[in-house]
Parts: sequence; C-alpha cells; structure tokens
Amino acid sequence: MSISRSYESAESASPSISRLVAGVLSGEHRQVFQFNIWERLGMHVLNQLPVSFAQSIVRFQFGLLSLSGNHARGLSIDSLVEQRLRDYQSLQGQFPVIIVGSALAGAAAHIASVLRGPFLPQPFILGLRGGAPGESIKRHIDTTTPVAEAVIERSKGVRAIAHFDPIHDGWLTRTVSHLRLKLIDLPAGYRSFIKTHLTPGGMILYLDCCAQWLQFPLSDRFAYQIGGWGGIPPEEYLTGSERIDRFLHSVGSVHRGGWELPGIDPEWAPESEWGSEPGLDHALQGFANKHGYRFQRIRFSHPHDFSRLALSAHRRAFEQAGISLRGILIEMFTQYDPFAVLELGLLPLWLIFNTEDSRAFLMETLDLVPRELPIYFSGLATLSKTPDMVSWEGWISAFQERAWVNVGAGPRRYPEDLVALFRWTKRLQGHFRDMQPNSLPGLAIKDFLDLIPVDSISTC
Repeated sequence: MSISRSYESAESASPSISRLVAGVLSGEHRQVFQFNIWERLGMHVLNQLPVSFAQSIVRFQFGLLSLSGNHARGLSIDSLVEQRLRDYQSLQGQFPVIIVGSALAGAAAHIASVLRGPFLPQPFILGLRGGAPGESIKRHIDTTTPVAEAVIERSKGVRAIAHFDPIHDGWLTRTVSHLRLKLIDLPAGYRSFIKTHLTPGGMILYLDCCAQWLQFPLSDRFAYQIGGWGGIPPEEYLTGSERIDRFLHSVGSVHRGGWELPGIDPEWAPESEWGSEPGLDHALQGFANKHGYRFQRIRFSHPHDFSRLALSAHRRAFEQAGISLRGILIEMFTQYDPFAVLELGLLPLWLIFNTEDSRAFLMETLDLVPRELPIYFSGLATLSKTPDMVSWEGWISAFQERAWVNVGAGPRRYPEDLVALFRWTKRLQGHFRDMQPNSLPGLAIKDFLDLIPVDSISTC
C-alpha cells in the first residue's frame, strides 16, 4: 500500500475518513486504499496462490511499513494531528459544521460527507514492528508498553490502549503490534483548524460512541484490550472456548484457552476501536462556549447506530434534492465510498465487519428501506476466516429475496479476494455507466438533527 511517510497504521480508519471526506469537499473521488499498478498486479498474482502464501506476503509488507519502537517512542500526538489536518490543506473557505469524535469508518465518513463538513478523528493507531508469534501476550505487551509510556508522558492529552485481537487480526498480529492513541483534550492543531474553517456561530458536531469492552488498566492513561468487536464477546476472549480453540488449531497456533493479564482485574471501558474516550467532549464544549460556536453531541451505544443515522441522512438529502434512489450499497469495514454513494444516488449501509452481529444489523435495517431498491453488496476482502464470520451463503440469505448484485469479494474467493480491495468501487460504477451522475447533494445541519432520536443524547 502506498502509505509512505505516514505514521498511522495502514488499517487505521482515521486517515481513510479524513482523506475521503476531504475528497468529497473538494469534488475529488478518492478511495480508502491507494495501490499503484505493481501492487495491483501483485494482488492479481496472490489471488491465484494459496491463502497461506498470500498471508505471508501481506504480513511481510505490513511489517516493512510498520514503525520501529525507537521511531514510535519519539512521536507526539501533535505530529499525528498534523498529518490528519494535512488532508484538508487544499480546502478553501469555511464550513457550517465540523465533525469530531470516534472514527467510525464508513458511518463517520458518510455523515461528514452528506453534511459537507470536515471530520477530525479522536483516535490514531500505530502499527509497531514486532508482533506476537504463537499468539503470545507477553511479546505484544513488551512491544507496545515502552511506546505507550513514552507517548503519554510527552502528550498529556492522550490515553493509550494496546489492542491485541488474535482472532480477527491473528494472521497480522504475529508481525505487527497495534497501539491506539485517543485524544482526551483538544490539541492546538484542532483548535486552530476549527477557528479557521468553522463559520462564526457554526456547529461542532461530536460523534460519541458508547461501545464498551473489557480492558486491563495498566496506569491512569494506559490500558490493554484483548479482542475486538464482532460476534465474539469480550468475556470469551478472556476465558477461551471450544470454537476459539478450533480456530487456533486451524491456523496452526499452539495456544489454547483465553488470554489475560495475571494479577490485573479487567474493567469495562470505551472500546479501543469504536468507543469514545471521555475528556475530548468536555474540551470541545468549553472551546465552543468560549468562541461562540454551537456544540452538539450525538451519542449512541452501538457503532451501527451511526450507520443507520447516515443512511437516514442520505435518504433525506436525496429527497430534498429531488434525486431518485438507485439502490442500497452494503459496505463493510474498510470498504466504503462516500463520493460514489452521493454521485450514484445510493443509500449507504455500512457494516462493522463480516461477522454475525453485522448480519443481524443488516437484516434489521433492510426492513426499513424500500424492497424494490436493488442491493449492491460489497463482501469484505480480508485474509482471515474467523469463528464469527458469516459465510457467503449467510449473506445471500439475508437479502430476503431482494434483487442484488455483488461488487466485492466473489463467492469463489470470499473473504480472501485481494483484488476486490481496489476493484469493488469500479465494479459498482460499472453498473451506472449509462446514467448521469448526480451533483453531490448535501443536508443542512438543522435537517440532520431532526433525524436524531431524543434519547441519543442520554447517558450511555
């Protein structure tokens, strides 16, 4: 992947959201992954080879792109913030709304894009060189702890979470260790950006996701999380289960049972990837009050609630613009495209992952949209068949006899179709090549707020 000179991990949502939203604001179509021609050719070749070989090659590449411990220990949160703001350096003028908060991938990107406002993320994720062979927590924590301690010592407005998911990321965690940094104060870079680009009296919209997970507290601002969002609950990661052992056996791991940190009791805390860390919200509200801006919090308990809101916002925007709906686009994880959604007249339905909980949300939400709309399905391209993964047949059965078209990973190679990572958007656009593209519609913030349930601002 072409992510040279980027501090954040290649799979981080934050840079993808800000880059794609900046593209919508400037009228430029951008995609999550930016592959050059040689990388695309390489993925075509890997698609013809055994999955284990493809995993080895991709894992090797991620290892090359990851940060050394010495390099990462020298980073400050200001350097990460600067990189995100650089995505917007070509923007001119001011905006009536700026969105800040949890980096909810497709959900956040679609909300910011339809509101025509920049998105500023709370979390940043570092991919550190040196993983956990044999699914060993010790190796992972030995890699992440020195970096976390150095960064939070240098950057007071940050909380660090070492995130170890040996199931969904197991093939990668053997080479790369993930450390997520979350803002708990408003950095100077964000303060300056808001004062420059938010209209006087404009709104700071805060995406506050109350997703929770069990974490092991290591210090006041450093915690350790085992497992990640999907169809496996946090308790099962800690205690182990038969299906986890079967999975570990299938991937050649000698580890059995769950994972824990002896001598430390886990506590419920904001989930590493999707949850919002308290502190930034209070700093934003104080900043808004001081400078005459409005502050609005959108608080939901589940990441998918934001996806449902994004769908409703697009439906309202298309109605107001007199644009006929052309279909529903089902996206997953890192596969989302806010520009194409607006240009083609599609309702976006972003799913967290290709797991059982996402399928349940899909079936529930499809009941809320017209049955006559065709479905464009972007099955996730990944390199891991997890115990909670939905089979290809499981996804198809969820469409409930609706008309549908596959634009993502195909049934022969699902979910290991690497080519789909860059081809799915082109496949989608190919179905609309004879149709006039829409000028990108937007939604006024007052109309957007009317879509938010009253209880979304209650305490989680």
